[in-house]
Amino acid sequence: MAEPGGPDWTNEWGAPVFMRYEPGSEPEEKCCFLPWIRRREDQGPFLTPEEEERLFEEQVENSQGFDINFEEFSCVFNYVPVDFDENYYFKDTDTTRGVIERLSPDSRELYNERMDQGYEIVEVIKANTHPTGTAAHMFYITFRAKELSDDQPKDFQAMVCYFCYTSNKYHSCELKPEKKDTIN
Repeated sequence: MAEPGGPDWTNEWGAPVFMRYEPGSEPEEKCCFLPWIRRREDQGPFLTPEEEERLFEEQVENSQGFDINFEEFSCVFNYVPVDFDENYYFKDTDTTRGVIERLSPDSRELYNERMDQGYEIVEVIKANTHPTGTAAHMFYITFRAKELSDDQPKDFQAMVCYFCYTSNKYHSCELKPEKKDTIN
């Protein structure tokens, strides 16, 4: 549970963004996964940590946590991409890939029931996560599914709070919004 009187990040649409590490300040045991989620310090653009945090917040807000281009940043924030082949989130009983692949069809099933549809999962595309301050992980999962009557798969986005000790919270599962063209 959340701290008494504090926010419950297992219920919120997106935890506030905060910086975990500036370049060079990460603990060594965490460094193995950092190169694939961020740009190198010698690559531009050369922004201050505060500027990076503002841009990161914009990406989280604009995509509701689903579409963040982590490689644009040299700092590490509380939102991180999920590596399906690593098991740093789970103990012996679960694997990262197994949990994400289980949460995706459960989310899709809730969507199908609510919308009276018959989508089936084609593939899990990606997932992001952030800490909740509890014994849970908030996942932002993007997966592809299609109806048997339609050959064209569609992308879905599901927000799920995975608890290791109780039932999961399935906050949402929706078709991924179409990108709006911006006119300059």
